Amino acid sequence: MSAAAASWPSLGVVVPVYNEEDSIDRGLRAIVDAARRYQGEAFVIAVDDGSADGSLEIVERLAAELDLLGIVRHSANRGYGAALRTGAARALELELSYVAFIDSDLTNPPEDLLTIGRLAAEGHAYIKASRFTEGGSMAAVPLRRRAVSRAGNLVGGALFGAGIRDVTNGFRAVRLSDYVRWPLREAGFAAIVEELEWALRDGLDVVEFPSVLTARGDEQRGSAFPYSAGVISSYLRYALRARWRRPG
Repeated sequence: MSAAAASWPSLGVVVPVYNEEDSIDRGLRAIVDAARRYQGEAFVIAVDDGSADGSLEIVERLAAELDLLGIVRHSANRGYGAALRTGAARALELELSYVAFIDSDLTNPPEDLLTIGRLAAEGHAYIKASRFTEGGSMAAVPLRRRAVSRAGNLVGGALFGAGIRDVTNGFRAVRLSDYVRWPLREAGFAAIVEELEWALRDGLDVVEFPSVLTARGDEQRGSAFPYSAGVISSYLRYALRARWRRPG
């Protein structure tokens, strides 16, 4: 391995899994393939969050086959945020330096993990994929979801500040020593913005890179993200806290 390659920080790639039997094989293989091309140590950690279908059996078979894949299991469904924290705890046990979070459905491109590695090597502590910077897109996503997401991020970006354009994107990476210090409690998708509020509160360097979000395929179950009043209010709570802490 070259000196440049060795300079990329070690990375744990956490993949939450819940009832994805129709696509989890293809998704994890693609993520592991990207981990193999990572210029440094990388390990993929699948967290089965109490799946009620055949997902667990498929992931166990893959973990026995693929040397860069491990599995942690919740006996019951505990939620997206809980799955992330379980995966991060496993990355800490493996003494890795950064943790990245990516969905198993390939709506985020696994090859962007290489961009994350490059940015981590430059010293950025919090690295976030963005659909709304130049080169990013979510054009393949249904119009209604695009409109709601765009509106929400305009409001959220203004409240969070720091020039962040895509506050709700769940594809991101963070220096593990920072992540494990935060008293994160959110079980659901609001874990994304809870975590961001802590990153800004601690003064972490936040950098965005352009990424393309695609839609789930016909063979996959629908998105688990609910555009409900409860979810929106929980997102807004952390954005308002961040705005309250900003000077002026």
